[in-house]
Amino acid sequence: MTADTEHPAVTEIEAQVALLLRLADRNRRSTSRLATSLERSAYLALRLLDATGPAGINEIADHLRLDASTVTRQVLAMEAAGYVTRERDVHDGRRAVVTTTPAGRSALAETRAARAEVYADVLADWTDQDRGLLAELLTRLNGDLDAYATRT
Repeated sequence: MTADTEHPAVTEIEAQVALLLRLADRNRRSTSRLATSLERSAYLALRLLDATGPAGINEIADHLRLDASTVTRQVLAMEAAGYVTRERDVHDGRRAVVTTTPAGRSALAETRAARAEVYADVLADWTDQDRGLLAELLTRLNGDLDAYATRT
């Protein structure tokens, strides 16, 4: 028995998640409201820094579930764009602390607003209950995906 016949809903979920990722990427590239928005990597890193305050590369990498070298490249790009600064930790000179700049906070706010506007339009015909359920289930799926990755 294959996964298709044993768990048809799982097969459909996998296909729909793959399509969701593709469509979300297409919308980011083709929707005029999102044309100047932050790339996903910068968006997620700036959201983290906005929520937690300044952080080290390893802290950002751990939170985003990325390799520190990947985050270092992303931080360098954000620094070049003027969205963050890096300074040596006063308590540990080996550690760089990444801090959001006013330009980074502004870019994050603009991207959040544009993304919220697009999703509000997409979900305009959904009931509040359906939007709440989707938010709840996506949060649960992300948590389970994250937990699965750490146990394999």
